[in-house]
Amino acid sequence: MRDAVVGGKAAPRRVGVRRPKMPERTFFGLSTGRAVILGVVVCALALTLAVPLRTYFSQRSELESVLAERQTLQDEVDALQTQKSQLDEPSRIAADARERLRFVMPGETPYQVQLPGDYSPSSEDLAVDDTPTGPWFTELWNTAVQPQGSDEPQEPTSAPMPLVQPEPAPAPPPVPEPEGGPVG
Repeated sequence: MRDAVVGGKAAPRRVGVRRPKMPERTFFGLSTGRAVILGVVVCALALTLAVPLRTYFSQRSELESVLAERQTLQDEVDALQTQKSQLDEPSRIAADARERLRFVMPGETPYQVQLPGDYSPSSEDLAVDDTPTGPWFTELWNTAVQPQGSDEPQEPTSAPMPLVQPEPAPAPPPVPEPEGGPVG
């Protein structure tokens, strides 16, 4: 270093004398520059770990739902296996035949009690005669003409129009013939 020149003369060097320093600003015991660098590193780590942590937690919740569904399905399988083993028993087969198919054992007399108001029409009563009554285009025309809610053929509400005979047209008046013959 060069000596400082003051008034044409070289200023003496001060050796051993230090200038008083300004107190350093600190943040959590670190200088400001180091605190900023530490903050940047912490943010980078947080951003780096955010996506894998989110994936981890979403997969954990999905695993829990799949395990719950698996347990439900296992319970259903157990119930169906129990039902299958019960269906193989002869007493269960006989009870189902009596209940659903109305079978009776030999020597028994079947009775069926029907209470008033408990009547439901049989399948024969519900069957509708769908045999065509004419050509296909007549059926098509009837379905187009009838309203949607009606099942009965629609009767005409007005009388058919009477046939009117047209009067003969009057004869045209005679055309006068020109006199003379052809010119030519």
